[in-house]
Amino acid sequence: MTLGLRALALTTVALTAVVLPAQAAPEASPPSPRRATLTAWSVLPAATYVPGSETSGHWTAGNAAVPAPYEGQPVQGFSGTHALGDGSFLVLSDNGYGAKANSADFLLSIHRITPETDAADGDGSTTYDETLFTVSDPDHLVPWPIWRDGACEADSALPAGYVCPVADRVLTGWDFDPESLQVAQDGTFWVGEEFGPFLLHLNVGGQLIEAPIPTPGVRGPANPTLGSAVPDIASSKGFEGMAISPNGQVLHPMLEGATAEDKAAGLASDLRIYTVRRGAYADRFLRYRMEGADNALGDLIQVNDHEALVIERDNGQGATARFKRIYLVDLRDTDHDGYVAKRPLVDLLDVANPDGLSPYGDPFRFSFFTIEDVEILDGRTIAVMNDNNFPAAGGRSSTEPDQNEYLEITLPRPLRVDRRLLPQG
Repeated sequence: MTLGLRALALTTVALTAVVLPAQAAPEASPPSPRRATLTAWSVLPAATYVPGSETSGHWTAGNAAVPAPYEGQPVQGFSGTHALGDGSFLVLSDNGYGAKANSADFLLSIHRITPETDAADGDGSTTYDETLFTVSDPDHLVPWPIWRDGACEADSALPAGYVCPVADRVLTGWDFDPESLQVAQDGTFWVGEEFGPFLLHLNVGGQLIEAPIPTPGVRGPANPTLGSAVPDIASSKGFEGMAISPNGQVLHPMLEGATAEDKAAGLASDLRIYTVRRGAYADRFLRYRMEGADNALGDLIQVNDHEALVIERDNGQGATARFKRIYLVDLRDTDHDGYVAKRPLVDLLDVANPDGLSPYGDPFRFSFFTIEDVEILDGRTIAVMNDNNFPAAGGRSSTEPDQNEYLEITLPRPLRVDRRLLPQG
């Protein structure tokens, strides 16, 4: 099946693809020596639930602010996004509550939200518009038991108050941990996930249309095919980012952490960027060198035919956050050393906020543990969002759950963006 990116025009009932003409690849984007500036900021409250949804969090402890189990399915954990032409965004929720063992009642979903971007008084609000779909496998393409068809019934230690649902092939955070999202030319969705790590291919209704595609030579601790083998990558270090080329022919899924093989070779700061065409992996992969082995990937998206944006971040939050940056990288490997070239684009802990759009000072600090979403809105503007890890606290407060914050950042100099990668419709 041919991959590609076309416009995604969203209504409550349909997705419509719009064909765009080809465009020559631009030259390299110019350096940006001056500071980036915050030009929009809005918030989706942490306690935002899908209306009428199932309760969740039965395996979690909750906290004083949000006791478990939770009243519904929280619209949270934004780990991937896709900007639409009307100012709204598709957002991909991750596996739920951080691990396979505690997320069996979290339904994997893609939602649509609309950030407010024209408020100059600092009270911008993001609205939850709808849940586009929950992910499911009605055709039994997953070849192992899933939670809502066999695995729940086999569990002898269910938490109090939880009853196994009727088998419906809906996928949950026990089954997969989706972390990156791209929309294909035909309106279908490609998702990079961490348990396998696998690539998942979904139709416009969120149903799997291929069996999960494994990563050659790499299996994580939660991979259901691991058996007694030793995992090749640490937990929660699978596919965190995934770019798509402007012509829609190539996916670039990227690992969040170094593989065991690379660590043994003294390459603990290296992350692999794979090349996938029509669901098949190329033999060669690129390497991205982090600024430190304890850092991690937040997201990867393409700017044009050969440039991409990478979020690299540390594990700090709030006052302990020290490193949250966006880099511009060159995927061409012009010196043939196997590594992408990189240069700093935005320091997310030092964003100018002269108009006071956010109440968190000037400079503005985006000091969350996980920052997992970046999108290009035009040549001078990027959007950035956090994964708030509901109901965790620490990014803004030690007691109140972190919210889903949305930023628009104006760059000092424009990126040379291929317009096929911009929001359409």
